[in-house]
Amino acid sequence: MSNNEILKFAQGLSKTFIQRWDLYAQQMNDGSYVCVKKPPTVNMMVDHLKGEITLGSYVRDRENRARFVVIDVDDGENLEKLNEIYKDIPSYLEDSRRGGHLWMFMEKPITGEKAKLFGLGVLQHYGFDAEVFPKQGESQGPGSLIRVPFGIHRKTGVRYPFLNLGNWREQMDEMMNPKTVPLETIEELQYHQQRTQPEIVYDAQGNKWERLKKSITVKDFVSKYVDLKGSIGHCPFHDDEHASFGVNEEGNYWHCFAGCGGGSIIDFYMKLKNVDFNTAVDDLAEKLLGG
Repeated sequence: MSNNEILKFAQGLSKTFIQRWDLYAQQMNDGSYVCVKKPPTVNMMVDHLKGEITLGSYVRDRENRARFVVIDVDDGENLEKLNEIYKDIPSYLEDSRRGGHLWMFMEKPITGEKAKLFGLGVLQHYGFDAEVFPKQGESQGPGSLIRVPFGIHRKTGVRYPFLNLGNWREQMDEMMNPKTVPLETIEELQYHQQRTQPEIVYDAQGNKWERLKKSITVKDFVSKYVDLKGSIGHCPFHDDEHASFGVNEEGNYWHCFAGCGGGSIIDFYMKLKNVDFNTAVDDLAEKLLGG
């Protein structure tokens, strides 16, 4: 493939996969990612396609909107589930190190929350659990990221293809203008959670979760679980060798620059304990507010 052809694909694929143009993520040799707070360039996508670097794409833009939703599975059984979805919903199935990624593109950007609920709704409809990107509807940090297709995975040295799309050239040509999911499908498959606990209500002292966030700083709270050096530490949510977890004291939020998310003490507790919002608020209210 000539340099002019690679540049053409880099320009087209950047429009498809790059959501933010104020920062980018780059994969390290151990498979982790670092956030680089500089604008990405088309030349970086050229290097990505050549295998010289591997980029990660943040799934939401600066306005907390998303143009695609990705379902990530790590086993063969759920890979078969992705095949079922692939047959029913306009999407693309990408091979991966441990399973597969199902990419679903929107005709135009939608809110991060709607994108997340669509992904969860797809899982709910097809009856299985998997990882959905975006992981957060919104957050004060960049949020979750996923490896940009067609790059070499730095840990395995493998370039993973889209399945059922022909050779590499045909795959890249297709992904410069991918088919999209109809808006009615996105609306139809929004996730609806059945409440198992009473809804949190206002009391004379104000909203309980607002009181929780005011009761302790994020830094003081996460310091109970993360050994911070200043405002930086090793993320408790993944195998973190590069101290990618940080606390913004001015903004009073935490964030993992390797893609585990960020937010308030409630977001941290939900992820740490794998509980829903109401359970997290009730638990924290007992710990911090005395019930």
